[in-house]
Amino acid sequence: MPPKSRAAAIGLGISRSAPGRVDIGSLTLRDSSIVSQPTAAPAIKPPISEITKIDLDPLGTFCHFCSDACDSTTSYLCVECSAIVCHQTRPGGAGCIGHGSVPTKWEFLCPLCARKVEGKERSLPYKVIGYGMRKRVKMAWPACIVHITLDSMKDHYLKLLVNLDLVTQYKQSPENLTTVTLSMKSGAHTKESRRMAFPSQFITTSILENIPSNTVVIMDTHSDEYTGMLQHTGGSSGGTNTTAAEIIEAYLGKQFLKAMKMSSSYARDDTSVETTVKGKAPWCDVTPKARGGRRGLILVTCGPAMRVNHHFDSLLALVKNDIFDFIIGFGGSSTLPVNVGPMVQAFVRNATLFGIPDVWDSLCELLASSPDVLDYNTVVIVYGSYVEGRRMVESREIGKHRPPYRAFGHEFSACAKEGCRPEVSDNRVSTKNGKVRITCAKCQWTSAWVSIDRDNEYFFRVKHTIAPTLFWHHFPPSAGLQNFFVNASKEVNSKGKKRLPGDEKTSSRIIKRRVMSPSFEGSSTDGYEGLPMSCE
Repeated sequence: MPPKSRAAAIGLGISRSAPGRVDIGSLTLRDSSIVSQPTAAPAIKPPISEITKIDLDPLGTFCHFCSDACDSTTSYLCVECSAIVCHQTRPGGAGCIGHGSVPTKWEFLCPLCARKVEGKERSLPYKVIGYGMRKRVKMAWPACIVHITLDSMKDHYLKLLVNLDLVTQYKQSPENLTTVTLSMKSGAHTKESRRMAFPSQFITTSILENIPSNTVVIMDTHSDEYTGMLQHTGGSSGGTNTTAAEIIEAYLGKQFLKAMKMSSSYARDDTSVETTVKGKAPWCDVTPKARGGRRGLILVTCGPAMRVNHHFDSLLALVKNDIFDFIIGFGGSSTLPVNVGPMVQAFVRNATLFGIPDVWDSLCELLASSPDVLDYNTVVIVYGSYVEGRRMVESREIGKHRPPYRAFGHEFSACAKEGCRPEVSDNRVSTKNGKVRITCAKCQWTSAWVSIDRDNEYFFRVKHTIAPTLFWHHFPPSAGLQNFFVNASKEVNSKGKKRLPGDEKTSSRIIKRRVMSPSFEGSSTDGYEGLPMSCE
């Protein structure tokens, strides 16, 4: 009888031929009290006797337009929308509003509110030096960052990139930020988990202060080519692999996971309401429900961690069981920290300092403004949200349309010719006049042209205007998505067979046009590139 790890691999249809071995359960036993179905429970603050209270700093005051730090003496508060705008304390100094230009004894209105009063446009009563388009409010909200890194990697680039940025951002409120690094190596999980005592106290203290902490766990390690499982011991060879769920449970410990869940529940059930000086709703929600209690896991590993079904299912369970609110991973083969690091850094900064009321919208905005990471990888996100009091879990993948490798951001391996089984590298993508098609390099089969300037049944644009080449689709991809171009070709062919006898002139014009430009790159060989289509 094969050993336990080998038997598990055979049962999953996996052929083990890469370095390392599957070692599920080698870290710790699963605690059913932690991994359980979420229940509706009231937000109860942790008992004072259970924690050692930690002193936290104020959340700070930042300009809502330029995000520079300010205070009551160097800023104005809009009575209409509660926006804070910094001003110059001397001529030529720093500030969004000119020195001494605001009328005295005047109810201050921010540039946006002052321009429009009672539905009418009017000029500003003061001098504006410069300001950005406000989107979210910067606050030094309590944040806990946990790095779980394979010890043998000896690469601290990602950790330093994230930590140094946050230390700079929290320099006026350093007590509101705590970071810890856990090294994964043989037999170290018990010792390393003890280091989570202070972060646990930090989170519970933030709940008592009514500012529940946001928590981001960043896991940097290798993933096995065949099982997708993560390496937690050893080096380039001879290591052991297990699921991300087991690593999380073993290294973070019960106390920390409990503190995370308590922080999330407290923020979720918060009912506080803030109003402006005139009793209206402020332009941005900064209550604990909108700003705090977020729990995220970012996997900086190779694509198999997200693409192999059984390991992805274990990640899906972490969100379904309410251990994390969202999980972000990468679907490509080039997840070097130098490639994905800037994106991880920017996302963590947004999650901690500016808040992410909707993680999906925040991720889309980030990738639309800085899509470089999608040149090498796709981004996969699993997130939970509440709709009418019911928790819903969604998984999606974002990719970049990048001929000749990816169409709609997805790597296709499809062919309509019977018996042909192409690999991803065998499909080539061509574009022409806002349309795309794929060609099989093995048998030279060519699909029909499909429009890329609009959404279709499977692929949806992330931002229609500013990022027209970024698409998202549901993950894992369905069989219909994989055969998208095959089905499109079948539909076009079926329409061609139903053409009426009076269409010969139209057909001859199409053929003549095709013959006149045979050297045009990506030109059609089927003669139906202009026909609209809807794919199943």
